[in-house]
Amino acid sequence: MNSEPETLPIIHLGTQSADSYRLLVENVTDYAIFMLNPTGHVSTWNLGARKIKQYEPNEIIGKHFSVFYTSEAKNREYPAYELREAQARGRFEDEGWRVRKDGSVFWANVIITPLYNEEKTLIGFSKITRDLSERKKAEDDLFKAYEWLKESEERYRLLVDGVTDYAIFMLDPAGNVATWNQGAQKIKGYEAKEVIGKYFSKFYGQDAIRQGYPEHELKEAKAHGRFEDEGWRIRKDGSSFWANVIITAIYNSKNELIGYSKITRDLTDKKQLEEKLFRTHVELKESEEKTRLLIDSVKDYAIIMLNPDGLVVTWNAGAERIKGYKQQEIVGKHFSSFYGREAIEQNFPQYELTKAIENGRFEDEGWRIRKDGTAFWANVVLSPIYNEENRLLGFAKITRDLTERRRNEDLMKKNQELVRINNDLDNFVYTASHDLKTPITNLEGLLLALMEDLGPDVEKHENILSMMRGSIKTFKNVISDLTEITQLQQETHTSEKVYLSEMLADVNEHLKGLINASKARVELETESFEFLQYSRKNLRSILFNLVSNAIKYAHPERAPLVRITTQMLDTGTHVLSVSDNGLGISHHQTAKIFDMYKRAHDHVEGTGIGLYLVKKILDNSGDRIEVSSKEGEGSVFSVFFK
Repeated sequence: MNSEPETLPIIHLGTQSADSYRLLVENVTDYAIFMLNPTGHVSTWNLGARKIKQYEPNEIIGKHFSVFYTSEAKNREYPAYELREAQARGRFEDEGWRVRKDGSVFWANVIITPLYNEEKTLIGFSKITRDLSERKKAEDDLFKAYEWLKESEERYRLLVDGVTDYAIFMLDPAGNVATWNQGAQKIKGYEAKEVIGKYFSKFYGQDAIRQGYPEHELKEAKAHGRFEDEGWRIRKDGSSFWANVIITAIYNSKNELIGYSKITRDLTDKKQLEEKLFRTHVELKESEEKTRLLIDSVKDYAIIMLNPDGLVVTWNAGAERIKGYKQQEIVGKHFSSFYGREAIEQNFPQYELTKAIENGRFEDEGWRIRKDGTAFWANVVLSPIYNEENRLLGFAKITRDLTERRRNEDLMKKNQELVRINNDLDNFVYTASHDLKTPITNLEGLLLALMEDLGPDVEKHENILSMMRGSIKTFKNVISDLTEITQLQQETHTSEKVYLSEMLADVNEHLKGLINASKARVELETESFEFLQYSRKNLRSILFNLVSNAIKYAHPERAPLVRITTQMLDTGTHVLSVSDNGLGISHHQTAKIFDMYKRAHDHVEGTGIGLYLVKKILDNSGDRIEVSSKEGEGSVFSVFFK
């Protein structure tokens, strides 16, 4: 993958005590997170488990977890099978039907992980259940990053150490390995005693070491706070694997570098789902302090805590980047500072808090205000946090800036509206041009009848009659041009091999009268290419209009000379140029001549449609035309074909 993995938002606990940290985990409502003892009996129970499975803690703690399974699953002893598989493989994941207290079933994603103490004695299992019935899987994966918090540093450490699919370890400031988990052992092949204290360059190839790439990674992580890369890495046995690596510089409260977290993911045979799940483990650290430091470094999401009254309690780097306030400027202020005047007058901030309490969660998209007064389109998720006595402690608020997405959606809607209007105009022109043909024909007939009725007096009115005939001819030409324009929108033309010499001969034949009358010379040079793969009808229209214009706009003091040349660019583009020695075009006119009914010289007969047709044909095929000209010397029209 070349795209940067999405950064997951994590609820910022700030400098809350261990009790507050535990309360945040226990109050998770969208995931059932609980512990089983070694025999499979429930030993802990969180709010998410109560919400999903409907049991109160006093109803389920001490009961065997098989109560969550269907009769068919229990008959084939599937719950016991899950525990055996988790213990045998270090982890068990499954999706299937599970049963709530009221007997209803839901489709669940279940992850069971065995937990061992330092003596490698099994002390139980962690069990995480996710209700996928009405959830999008992608949102679950992202939100799961906030749900895997544990009650204590010990359980948190056991969870990290038990990860086997990812190498998660720490480096000291010099780059030496300080910690080593089972995933690192599995992926890289080293035992902890073989690698702790050693420089981490041993995981890189000789070329990377000679180029100083390991040192470069640490330098970049220190300079930017984070470094991510994908490339070949080396296992203990010398084999290579394609790895995604994230190195994060870790600082203490005094802003002193205390080391680096390094997470390596083997992408050789990984699925996209596993890549998203990996982001969960990217954020895991060995202690609550390291977790806090990591949360503070999140920059893509504003992750803050509010007290029950809506006052800002904590503030992370993402909040500062998105909203513009420094921590000292906003902590203690009401979160309505981020809302527009109209929203405040409608009491919308308080409405959000009320709905979050009523429903357990509130999500919204709308305009929010930065410190500098500019507005941005935000996705906001607000979750209430309770303690053991169900007393409201505050709210977790996560904000994401979606302004660019909103802008793109608005542009798409405008483009769709413009396309609709353009199609309506084309249909109108097409219909009008056809409906006007009959009255024009009638006018021609009436003019002939009038001339017959005048008899010998026709010569007296010849001047007026001539102007009438000219007007009718001009009207017919305009209708013909309009019809041709609308046909460009409705017709599709198959490209074919068209030889330029044959096409020019056909054009010259139709312009024979104009060429002879003006004593024009039309020359063709095809050294670069002799044919084009293009619509025959459209190429003829392009060549016909450019050559006829070159002759029509001739200089009165010299016979027209029209030269048609070809050129092949390095990019493979074919350039067909039509140059003349005519009147030329003034600089302020060159930008207008491709508009409908725009002409550089009004004394020449024409409707101002020809160059408009040429440009529209080229726009439809994804090609383009350019013009360069000098007044009194001539012009060059260059057509660029892909």
